[in-house]
Amino acid sequence: MVERTLTFGRKTIVEETRHFDVIASNITKKTGQSVFFCNVHMLMLSQEDPVLAKAMDKADWVFADSAPVAWLQRRISGKDAKVIPGYKIMLAIFDRAVKNGEKIGFLGSTPDVISQLVNNLSARFEGLPVAYQYSPPFMQGELVLTPEELQELKDADIQWLFVGLGCPKQEKWIATYSGKLNCHTLGVGAAFDWLSGSIKKPPDWMERFGLAWVFRLMNNPRRMWSRYLIYNTKFLIRVSGFLIRGK
Repeated sequence: MVERTLTFGRKTIVEETRHFDVIASNITKKTGQSVFFCNVHMLMLSQEDPVLAKAMDKADWVFADSAPVAWLQRRISGKDAKVIPGYKIMLAIFDRAVKNGEKIGFLGSTPDVISQLVNNLSARFEGLPVAYQYSPPFMQGELVLTPEELQELKDADIQWLFVGLGCPKQEKWIATYSGKLNCHTLGVGAAFDWLSGSIKKPPDWMERFGLAWVFRLMNNPRRMWSRYLIYNTKFLIRVSGFLIRGK
């Protein structure tokens, strides 16, 4: 049975193991599942963005994708909640896709990143059945597919669609389109960049100690400083209130 806990108003999945292949298998028990990976930025942004909050509440699976969120789950639920990184679930899915012939697709990022991503993964997972790739042109606001683009996506007949548009755009896109597709949709953010090699991934030890944000800030200060200054601070303030009041 899937266990959820209310994490600052959002229902998140409490996972006590890191058996990523088992998690991937569990996702497939129902059709057309939507999967989010929640870090501090997403959690706190959902407190002020009602569309994102609604998208998270609508999602079938919302995993803790950072040490602070998993810590909060442990404090609230009393369970030994683990961090479930989105890119780790991706790797487990790629492995089963090769074994089971499950077709996959990628939506987001840039053509160069997607091309390198597919090249890297095809070398790592021989026979990986990539059946769909689309890097939409940049647009302000939400990404809207034309009827032709939506039909092309449906015609690809994929079982897994990985969406890398960044938070909150990818979560809002999935909330809008997942019900129109016959595949599982996962919002995976920076995983496209990490697995393509276009941006370095934080070391595993930094992820374990909740310091991945420090690595990302050091490697991309211009883009990341305001995100972490604002939303990490809001998280700490909210956590302080939680510890004092117990809610």
